Amino acid sequence: MAIKKSEKETKITKKISPFKDWIEFEKEIRTFANKYKTTVVNQAKRTSDYFEMSCFNYIVRFYELNGYELEATNLQAGRRYKYKCSPSGIQSNFSHFEATFDSGSEKITFEIHHNLAVQSSHDKNIFTSPDIAVIKKDRIQYTKSYYDTNTTFSFVNNNDLMTFCEVKQFNPFPELLFNFIGVLNELKKEYMIDNGIEHIPIHIAPSLMISGKSNKQTDNIKASIEKRYCVNILFDLFYSSTYTFSKGNITNLRKTGKKPIN
Repeated sequence: MAIKKSEKETKITKKISPFKDWIEFEKEIRTFANKYKTTVVNQAKRTSDYFEMSCFNYIVRFYELNGYELEATNLQAGRRYKYKCSPSGIQSNFSHFEATFDSGSEKITFEIHHNLAVQSSHDKNIFTSPDIAVIKKDRIQYTKSYYDTNTTFSFVNNNDLMTFCEVKQFNPFPELLFNFIGVLNELKKEYMIDNGIEHIPIHIAPSLMISGKSNKQTDNIKASIEKRYCVNILFDLFYSSTYTFSKGNITNLRKTGKKPIN
């Protein structure tokens, strides 16, 4: 009887879980790869890896819907896209996207990276790795002096970072939301005092992308933080991501910069 009860509880837990099955993510990621005429090197080990890859794809979609031309680059063995699912590893061993905006007078290209180390906006000697980073093209640097060993460290200077996103596979809770502001302060301290940076072209504002559903408490915190800072706090992305990053809703996401005047 104990075994049967455990099986029943497992089925109930699975039914009410706010988390997608990894098979759904895998199908979604393959569809995305097909759009850009690539295949995917599948190095995901956990559902959180799939969710992070999915969020990366939606940031690519944000730029596409805002007039950028997207291209998958640094593909492996022909047309295979290799995601970087952890901060470890040299950036040149993984794929990324180039996003090019035609302003009319010039073309400006940025790179969208996965788990790239970014220099602090307070101290040039310390780094943190946001899950997604949008940087100026060809600005990644490599050094062997960062670690005690002779290991190569890849990073980008802070002034070459345009924006970033953090991805969390959790139901939202207060400390998680407040911790994001700590990352914002470390990577984009100017956003703590300037509610929107004027540059051309536009970028998605620093964003916290969360898988689970919110409650009244976290909704209130989200409203307060988004009122104070130019950021996006996005809930329930396991199930609402398609709508959140749809053509009809994309204008509701906060952005930095402005479009050029033609």
